[in-house]
Amino acid sequence: MDGPWARVLAFFGFLGLLATVTGGYRCVMGYTYSVAAQHERTTVGRVVSAALERAVGWRNIKLNPLADIPTDYHFVFSVNGVKMDDTDQVCSTPLAPGACSNKSPVLVYYSYQPYSNARLEDFAVASRNTIRSGELPLAIGLALLVLCCTGIFILARKNKGENDSDTDAERGTSKSDDVPDAIHIVPGE
Repeated sequence: MDGPWARVLAFFGFLGLLATVTGGYRCVMGYTYSVAAQHERTTVGRVVSAALERAVGWRNIKLNPLADIPTDYHFVFSVNGVKMDDTDQVCSTPLAPGACSNKSPVLVYYSYQPYSNARLEDFAVASRNTIRSGELPLAIGLALLVLCCTGIFILARKNKGENDSDTDAERGTSKSDDVPDAIHIVPGE
């Protein structure tokens, strides 16, 4: 199976596989957050640092000087006297205005189910947002994979039909030669 259609199918098959894996991962993480939401607890913590996102090009050149947006929040909190730290990309639970970027107190959601996890966002909200962000890539990826598999099947059948006629021509036979001679009875003779 060669030719431009095979390359196109391979490209879209790769895109479909990539989108399916990405969307599937996001949906699994959303499910994990929904399990954590059933067992979540809250405590007060403090943001230690907020890493800034910079609009960068290929060579780490800042394209927009106003694009400094905190994206990774490093926070500390304690549970039953045990100090813990974690990072999150969302800070939606400040206890004071500007608390996420001013190293002020924030509300921390934590859970030990299905594994130890802490967020600066309610697990139910995180679950909903993560599943929603994974549904579209998963659907598009699965559709692309089905279309690519169908296209590969059609091309393989088409190539098989062409190969069968080529082998008959090489042997010097035709389909009618494969049928054994039949006795023809003509009435009236």
